[in-house]
Amino acid sequence: MDRAIPTILLIVSLLLVLSIASLIPQITYTSTSNYTYKFMVDHDGNTYVSIKFESERSGISWLILPSYTNWTVSVLNGSLKESEFKPLAGGGPFWGNYTFSFDPKGGSFSMLIEYFIPLYTFIVEPDGFFLSPLIGFQSGVRGSAIVSIEGSIRIGTAFYLSESLNVIRSTNPRKITVESNTTILEFDVIPTSRIGLTFSKRGVSPDMVSLIEPPFHMNIPSRYLDIGRRIMELYGKAYKLLSDILNVRFDETIEVKLFVPTMQQFQEGVAGFVPISPSDLQSINLNLFNLRYINGTMELVALHELAHHFIKATGLSIDKLWIHEGLAEYISIELASMLGYSDIAYSRYNQHMQILQGVRLSSLSFIQGWNFVNKPADVRLLYAASFYIFHYIGERYGGMRFYGKLFDTLKGMDGVKEDSALATSIGLILGDISLGLSEFRRFGLTGIVDTIGLSSLLSYLREVTKTIPELLISKPVLEAILSQITSLYNRGLYSEAKALAEVYQMFVKLPYAITVALYTILTVLALIGLSLKKKVEEYFRE
Repeated sequence: MDRAIPTILLIVSLLLVLSIASLIPQITYTSTSNYTYKFMVDHDGNTYVSIKFESERSGISWLILPSYTNWTVSVLNGSLKESEFKPLAGGGPFWGNYTFSFDPKGGSFSMLIEYFIPLYTFIVEPDGFFLSPLIGFQSGVRGSAIVSIEGSIRIGTAFYLSESLNVIRSTNPRKITVESNTTILEFDVIPTSRIGLTFSKRGVSPDMVSLIEPPFHMNIPSRYLDIGRRIMELYGKAYKLLSDILNVRFDETIEVKLFVPTMQQFQEGVAGFVPISPSDLQSINLNLFNLRYINGTMELVALHELAHHFIKATGLSIDKLWIHEGLAEYISIELASMLGYSDIAYSRYNQHMQILQGVRLSSLSFIQGWNFVNKPADVRLLYAASFYIFHYIGERYGGMRFYGKLFDTLKGMDGVKEDSALATSIGLILGDISLGLSEFRRFGLTGIVDTIGLSSLLSYLREVTKTIPELLISKPVLEAILSQITSLYNRGLYSEAKALAEVYQMFVKLPYAITVALYTILTVLALIGLSLKKKVEEYFRE
């Protein structure tokens, strides 16, 4: 269900690299230099990285290296004169620029940089997803890359993720070989870029372990045991808090699953989802790629998806995406702060506020058309705007405890299909229905109806209809319209019911006039007929 959070997370995380070409020193180089990247992936996805630099002449060069893990430099031939590692300005906590000067020995210089990242490649057999660390070095220098993956694999899609971070270009490995149960793929590389690969492992089943924290259950590959324990511990604490605040408890077990992204899910940035299929409502799916982002990202996504299960318990229609997603965002951010993840919660809040800069907060009606069929281009804006409405109301009227009262009110209703029901419910809690309606209208939301007032209007119209004499010819028509209004109201389609009720009110004033007019016309026609008959009879007598 959560389709935009991941989009935002993907973009924000990758944008930390920014325009790297503009941040690195412009250095004279020689085309006799060469960078060779090797990425060696073992059975569990642990990834060993080696970068070999070779040059026939002395000079200065640079490349991008991670700042989130340790790496070593070994000179194989020649001498390393000076070196410096600096974080990229505005590049966040992930990458830095390593600049070095060197002299060859015997006509060549070679140097090896190595580092290791556990569980960097994601594997849940048979599916696998590899995305290299950032490959960055001065343009004009030759570059190549070798990706070796333990086991026999079938390649899905190979691609380059370019420096723009918005462009994914499919490619084919230059060469594929299999040696000693290892698949080796060779690529040309483009600075600045990443190499990505979806794949499936043949004839291998994962070693699964089960974790239980009622009402949650996980069945995951043993390689992700520590991650699973972390999530289950989080869910245990979160469930106790939310069930107390929102007065919702789950009767059925919720399956928590970790998944490897497909190519489409990677492009769309799917960080997690709750299936909308009736056969699979009781599950939470978390993308392993969340582990690539800043600390707390996986936890925040997990809390967001958990919030969806609590929201579903209110009977809120899944077609009201802006309510589902905005409320899930608010709950997850608040909950993350309560459970010790205030940094990621604050970061997430700031992301939303930055997206809303320059947006008229009194004109947010565009969120009301958001559904599974209508997918606007900028889903980030929809998430931010939807979140802001619930954040504003929460901050003003009591935060999570206020929404606990709202949940109780919504659960007492027969499903919630329109924004009006939510606005009216908020008004009931505040003791002033008009206040609840105005809180929604202040953001420019349209079609907001006082459902309590509409119910009273329906009762009035029923009584008025009863007073219309049976002989009035318009009564059957009015009764049919009233039946349609009642049906719309009972189905929760309040704005449609109100529109038709307004038409009905105009018609209900006409029955007497219409009937009298028709009877007058019939009387006139009858008199004319009698007059003609008399003249005809007189004619024949003559």
